[in-house]
Amino acid sequence: MKALFAQNQLDTQRPLATESVKRAVVSTARDSWEVYFSRLFPATGSVGTGVQILAVSHTGIKLLRMVKGGREAGGQLQVLRTYSFADILFVTIPSQNMLEFNLASEKVILFSARAHQVKTLVDDFILELKKDSDYVVAVRNFLPEDPALLAFHKGDIIHLQPLEPPRMGYSAGCVVRKKVVYLEDLRRRGPDFGWRFGTIHGRVGRFPSELVQPAAAPDFLQLPAEPGRGRAAAVAAAVASTAAAREVGRRREGPPVRAGSPDRAEDGLTLPPYTMLEFAQKYFRDPQRRPQDGLRLKSKEGRESRTLEDMLCFTKTPLQESLIELSDSSLNKMATDMFLAVMRFMGDAPLKGQSELDVLYTLLKLCGDHEVMRDECYCQVVKQITDNTSTKQDSCQRGWRLLYIVAAYHSCSEVLQPHLVRFLQDVSRTPGLPFQGIAKACEQNVQKTLRFGGRVELPSSMELRAMLAGRSSKRQLFLLPGGLERHLKIKTCTVALDVVEEICAEMALTRPEAFSEYVIFVVTNRGQHVCPLSRCAYILDVASEMEQVDGGYMLCFRRVLWDQPLKFDNELYVTMHYNQVLPDYLKGLFSSVPASRPSDQQSQQVSKLALLQHRAKDHSYLPSVREVQDYIPAQLYRTMAGSAWLNLVGQHRQQTQALSPHQARAQFLGLLSALPMFGSSFFFVQSCSNVAVPAPCILAVNQNGLNFLSTETHELMVKFPLKEIQSTRTQRPTASSSYPYVEIALGDVTAQRTMQLQLEQAAGEASAGRVRGLSRSPAGPGAVSSGGCARGEPAQCPG
Repeated sequence: MKALFAQNQLDTQRPLATESVKRAVVSTARDSWEVYFSRLFPATGSVGTGVQILAVSHTGIKLLRMVKGGREAGGQLQVLRTYSFADILFVTIPSQNMLEFNLASEKVILFSARAHQVKTLVDDFILELKKDSDYVVAVRNFLPEDPALLAFHKGDIIHLQPLEPPRMGYSAGCVVRKKVVYLEDLRRRGPDFGWRFGTIHGRVGRFPSELVQPAAAPDFLQLPAEPGRGRAAAVAAAVASTAAAREVGRRREGPPVRAGSPDRAEDGLTLPPYTMLEFAQKYFRDPQRRPQDGLRLKSKEGRESRTLEDMLCFTKTPLQESLIELSDSSLNKMATDMFLAVMRFMGDAPLKGQSELDVLYTLLKLCGDHEVMRDECYCQVVKQITDNTSTKQDSCQRGWRLLYIVAAYHSCSEVLQPHLVRFLQDVSRTPGLPFQGIAKACEQNVQKTLRFGGRVELPSSMELRAMLAGRSSKRQLFLLPGGLERHLKIKTCTVALDVVEEICAEMALTRPEAFSEYVIFVVTNRGQHVCPLSRCAYILDVASEMEQVDGGYMLCFRRVLWDQPLKFDNELYVTMHYNQVLPDYLKGLFSSVPASRPSDQQSQQVSKLALLQHRAKDHSYLPSVREVQDYIPAQLYRTMAGSAWLNLVGQHRQQTQALSPHQARAQFLGLLSALPMFGSSFFFVQSCSNVAVPAPCILAVNQNGLNFLSTETHELMVKFPLKEIQSTRTQRPTASSSYPYVEIALGDVTAQRTMQLQLEQAAGEASAGRVRGLSRSPAGPGAVSSGGCARGEPAQCPG
């Protein structure tokens, strides 16, 4: 923008400009100021994402948050993630204030009080962009054996094509319902006879219309019109987003051929597949135009390969243009600034007043703000760590650590991925090569970022210093029920799912179905606020975010689903579950309280459970009356005299005397599992909008659905089966109410009714997640959403 103003001599003293200049200014602002032409809506996402604002513009949606600016008193907006309209299949509102963006390969769930306005605006943009579009998106996989048919996967973008006759006087067609249909007749927007014709991954073919739906044309692709340059357009695949990478190489002209080298196919050397050299051959600039980086060789056969190799080797001079061929001059300038930042981080260029953290933030922000530059960044770092001949002793080591950090934050395109992974595997698996350990760690980060989306919070100065010193992990405390502690090694890319799997492995649980039943909670404000973490949340991101809010935060591990049967052979498993269910048992929540004296069977069961608790503490003596009172729910203990209970407890002493504490806990769990409400999560309901539910009451959420119990007798009053639950949403406490509430949509799609529950316990968010996990929402089994935190009674771990 500054260059445009200078070029047209515009300033505050001379604001006048021609119409063409005005249009150029507006166009430049629209393309370069990513949030300026957007409508902003308040929104929240899951814990760890930091989403505060949703921006909707002509290009797509952006997830934003407010960060402190250097000069601006009110701060500035930071773009966390961007989705173009080509990525968005459709938007739904499952419940009030809840937005569900269905993308090609994932779902994004946000909460906003203006959900309906957002959906209307996004729908209008998508509808307009789909008009006259020659693109469709696959809604299901299509993997035929017939090579004449076009194979694709769900989420792939297909470019519709009219078929030209293969030879003069010939026609191409297919048989549809015993009729010959000529594919020349299948025009882009004409009748499709149940079949369409298109191109993807450089292949062309026909496919069923029912498997696709119209899609907006990818707005990030600007393919040249000239035939020669059209083939070279696959270069964009290396610098665009994942969706672009899947799209560009799908032109039907055939495999990419470098522009300006018509004899490339004849003279080019055949390189091993998926090496960085092969990637450079396809997507880098023509080495003939880069004499400063090439070698003057007489051999024609070796010319191309050796100059390409040189483009992938260390240089001590800054680049004058990008490695990957970019047609946009502004991106080219960005690439040279990026390379200078790489050199400064590695110590091969002076910092000029910047710190290492400043340089790293510059690199990560460039990659975050401009997705098309991520592959360029990867290639530049790989170049500088290959055959590194720097005079700085630690240059190559710092380059590898920079690659480790970049791989933790930003994913490369699907085009570069196999080449980058092959490069890292070659280093890590070749005997005798240095940096094998960090190369393996970089590969793991690349795979993690592709799977979970990458880190969001920039590393703190302390974390950066640790990584530069070669320390890529820290010990983090996780609390299990009963005060059990686990100090786990948390790496840069460790997510909540990794922690769940590690603790489950210690409990001898190895099946994915078991992992889905456990959740990590973050507890702040001395137990007043409890939020479950998304399984994709990066632990170090959560820690960084929570340290700014409450330095005394805790991370807790707890079981929330009970599909899998109990097992009693692992001591940690038994102890953890014993500690979790014991408080609820002592509150008498697992069974109803008799109106008078309990039955003989119930008395015998309660007394045995009391003695098992005593033995679980490794006590072999007969408990006192005071101790027995602590082992029996208060409502039941009051129905008989203390001495009567002591006599009943003594009757079981011989059976329990030989048990170890572990065996006593296991037997306690086995007896407790037979009670009606075992496997439930309990929440105290202050009020309920449904008149059929008398409040206050207790909500028990389990496999049978929502069970509302009497606060006095714990008898079942009202029940809603799981099949009636459509969606759930948690609302933070408001100024008018100090309690969180959960909104539950009941019924079916045609006849829904909403029930609001105002909670008094610190796990309102957990209750919504518990219901959502049981009802098997699109988020998956055991999924818990983190749209807001609940507030209530202090809790060591969520209840």
